[in-house]
Formats: sequence, C-alpha cells, structure tokens
Amino acid sequence: MATIQWFPGHMAKARREVETILPLIDIVYELRDARIPFASSNPLIEEITSGKPRLVVLNKADLADERLTQKAIEQLRQKNIAAISVNSLTGNPLAPVMTQTRILLQSLVEKEARRGMKPRPFRGLVLGIPNVGKSQFINRLAKKVKAKTGDRPGITKWQTYLRAGKDLELIDNPGILWPRFDDLHVGKLLALVGSIKDEVFPKDEVVGFGIAFLLEHYPDRLQARYRLEQADLTDQVTIINAIARNRGCILRQGEIDHDRVMGLILHDFRNQMFGNISYEGHEIHGSI
Repeated sequence: MATIQWFPGHMAKARREVETILPLIDIVYELRDARIPFASSNPLIEEITSGKPRLVVLNKADLADERLTQKAIEQLRQKNIAAISVNSLTGNPLAPVMTQTRILLQSLVEKEARRGMKPRPFRGLVLGIPNVGKSQFINRLAKKVKAKTGDRPGITKWQTYLRAGKDLELIDNPGILWPRFDDLHVGKLLALVGSIKDEVFPKDEVVGFGIAFLLEHYPDRLQARYRLEQADLTDQVTIINAIARNRGCILRQGEIDHDRVMGLILHDFRNQMFGNISYEGHEIHGSI
C-alpha cells in the first residue's frame, strides 16, 4: 500500500510547541470531526500528551448522523476514553465541556486543596487535525471572536490564549497531522471533508470515493441531489456523467467537463449538500 507523506513545517513546529507547553496544562481537548470520528483522530496527540487527562470532543455534530455519533461516543467510552459531541457553530459547548472537565480533573482539584492552594481556572490545550473547527470551538467557549477561523486546513499558524468564563483558560494550537498516511481510506476521508489540502489526492479519486460511499449508504440522497434516474445509479462513472449532464458541465464539443463536475461534487460534499451524514460507523475504520 502506498504511503502519503504529509507533514508541513508549521505542523512540526506545533508539535515542539505542544511538548514545551504541556507541563503547564491540566487537560487536553482533542477535537475530531463528528462525521469521521475515527479517521480524524491523530495518534500523535495521544503520544505527545501521554499522562494528561484527555477529553475527545466530536465537533460539527450538527453535520453528522446523530445515531452514529452516539455510537462512536459509546465505543470511545468502552475504551475508557472520555468523549462528548458538540456543535460549535450554533450550540453552546461550554456546559458539557466543563462538566466533563470537572470530572476528569477532580483528583487534581483535591490534590491542590490538600496543599492549601486556592481554586484557580483550569488550563486546557485544544488540539486536533486541521479543519475540525478548533478555533470555532474556542470562540464559542470564550464567547468572543479572537481565534482566527476559516474553512481551509492549516489556517491557525500560532498559539492563541483565551479565557473561557471564570473557570477555564484555553490555548489554541495549529492543527497537527501525523507524518504520513499508511491507510489510504483514512486519507480519502480526510480529503473528502477538507482536512488535508487538495494536492495530496487527485480530485477524481476523492470524488469517486465519495460517490461510491453515497451509492452504498445514502443512494436516495445522491439521487435526490442530482435528480438522477434509477438507471443512472449503476457505477461511479455513469453517475458522474449523469451529474455532469444534469448540471450542464459539458464542453463545446459535447464532452463531459470533468474538472468542473468534479469541483461541483466535491463542493457539495464539503458544504453538506447531502444532509447530515457520517462517513464512519456503518463500518468502522481507523484508530481510536
């Protein structure tokens, strides 16, 4: 199996910064994309934060299949990994985050109290791969817009310090991917939701992968989105050609404009045009 190398310089720098600041941190919030709760995990996070309490936060829960999100949380908890799901776009994640934080840090609070230390805000480090909504999560907790947000992987290039209420201080950190993908399935899931740059995988591979997934698990949504006939739902090529015709992605010579139709379909995947969809849980892939 081919291995995809992917470790830009600022990500290596981010890892060094995490290791430097970790002694000052009480808890690590590992953000993942609720649509791909296993593929969006990063083995490096568990490795470099070993020994620190960790809460896995499945963000973008409003975009995912609620039933499969709950299934993922249950699987994580069975492995003694604390996990919750949140919607950082319109929801209020502070309450569930603080509830779990107090549970995970109860022994620390008791230890500091025995030493005669006064209560203080917890210090949390927010980590995750690119484009899982870390800055949005922090902004929602802090009720301010100070952490830079965007829909492009790698938009945060420096650490940002913010206060979330009176009981929590947060540190944002650039998204960190592991140095390579040994599992191309995981890589394509990341590409489909926009967590890695488009240059890593050919666009037609990612689109074909997504179409095959919809055909297997959500054929009705695929058919409705592009007004496909039942006869069109035979294979990836037939489906993509039908979408191109229905959306007018045709060159002057009558040939399919592949670049245009691929871009259109990929845009639809990344902008949730097929409704609430989880890409894992039907058949679990990746590591927890």
